[in-house]
Amino acid sequence: MDTFEPIIGDSPDLDEPRLPLLTEAEALAAIGFLRRLSTLDTTHHGYNAAQLAGDLAGRVPTQ
Repeated sequence: MDTFEPIIGDSPDLDEPRLPLLTEAEALAAIGFLRRLSTLDTTHHGYNAAQLAGDLAGRVPTQ
């Protein structure tokens, strides 16, 4: 039975800063879309979108 070689990788260097998954502009756009969704959808989905938008807004660093 043939097997694949094990995947070997380097662990991230702790001295180097981690790159964000989203840029600040992308995060703010996503928050805006979620807030818009919360005004258009009056079901629990809209409520959840508003909750998520608030949570994400609190995580975006301010300048």
